[in-house]
Amino acid sequence: MGNPGSPFMVITVSLPPFLGRSEAATFRNQLLVALEQKESVAVECAEAGPLPSLWIQLLHSAAASAKARGLSVTLKAASSECRESLRAIGFDAAHSALVLE
Repeated sequence: MGNPGSPFMVITVSLPPFLGRSEAATFRNQLLVALEQKESVAVECAEAGPLPSLWIQLLHSAAASAKARGLSVTLKAASSECRESLRAIGFDAAHSALVLE
């Protein structure tokens, strides 16, 4: 799923239907493995409702780590509830490593 000519691959993961702590730990591990493998991450969140603050912190942290490595974490097809939960905590796309598509 990488861009032709791009040295990096992009892996796509979907947010689980239930966004609890154990799911966050599993998701965090997926992100860490992707970054260690020098892969950017696209998070499919078309079906996601509002994101709990734990998940938003996790995504921001992963995005900052990715950016430091020349990679990215992108939210794809973010639902309106997902976008609203980001806005509610003061998300500013211009000042965040997290990319909204």
